[in-house]
Formats: sequence, structure tokens, C-alpha cells
Amino acid sequence: MDFLNSLEAVNEFLNQSYLFRAFKFFIGFYLVVMVLIIIGILIRIWNDYTAALFKGGNYKPEIGKFQKRWNKVNQQIEKGSSDNLAVAVLECSQMLNEILKAIGYEGDSLGERLNKLSPNQINEIEKLKVVNEVKNKLVKDSNFKVNQKEAEVIRDAVGKVLDNYEVIEFNGE
Repeated sequence: MDFLNSLEAVNEFLNQSYLFRAFKFFIGFYLVVMVLIIIGILIRIWNDYTAALFKGGNYKPEIGKFQKRWNKVNQQIEKGSSDNLAVAVLECSQMLNEILKAIGYEGDSLGERLNKLSPNQINEIEKLKVVNEVKNKLVKDSNFKVNQKEAEVIRDAVGKVLDNYEVIEFNGE
């Protein structure tokens, strides 16, 4: 009985404490948020499961925005006109810049971010610097043209980096 009385005394003391009440509130709030997150995950899993069940083995989840952009770059390079090649190179450099910025590499532009990187951080950094140089030439000189081979090399260099960061599926070399 003595132990039970002491527990009741501790409970009464804690119920009068504002600090403990705040602690109970935050624990309760945290639990509600966690339950909502788990419910959201279960709903998403259920949606994918039912979609795969009803659509069969050919079901593929929706492709991301970077993969859609990447597919457009490939289409532009396949067209082969100088304007399409220039747009493809500019889009490649923009995607690379966005990913490097999102990862946290510092700098105001793609060139600054690439200059602050070392070869240990990203493979084939020299090819990426060439991407930036070609992009700068395209922007500054309206007469500058990119040929099919250069555009493919730029696409492959950027594609490897984007694939390494699992932003796109790249099936290149």
C-alpha cells in the first residue's frame, strides 16, 4: 500500500506541474502527427498496390518531373536541328544547376558551383565544366552553334551525374 500511495502522490504532484502538462501536450501532439504520417504512407502504398493489381505487371509509377524533362532533352537531340540542340544543352545545364543547388553546393551560378567542387565530389568534373562553357557561349553568342556530337557528349556527362543522384534513369554508357 505504501508504494501505491507514493505513486498517487507523484501523480498528483505531476498533474499540478505546468512543465509536465506542456510535456504531455507535446507528446500527444507528436503522437497525432506520427499517426497521420503512418496513415498517409499506408494510403500511398494501398494506391500503388491496387493500381498494380488492376493494371497488371505493366504498371509503372508516375515518372518524376526531372525524368520528363530528360525525355524532352533526348527528343530534342534526336531531332538534330541546331536550335533543338541548343535548347537541349541549355536544359541539361539548367537541370545540373538545379540538382547541385538542391544538394547544397554553394555558389550563385553553375560555374561557381562547379569551380568549388573537387574531382572527389563528382566524377568527370572537367566534362561538366565544358557543359557550363558551352552553355555560356550559347547565351552570349547568338551565332554559336552546337553540333550533334557535342550535344550527345554533354547529355551523357550530365545524365551520368543526374543518374548518380537518382533523379533520372539514364541508359547511357
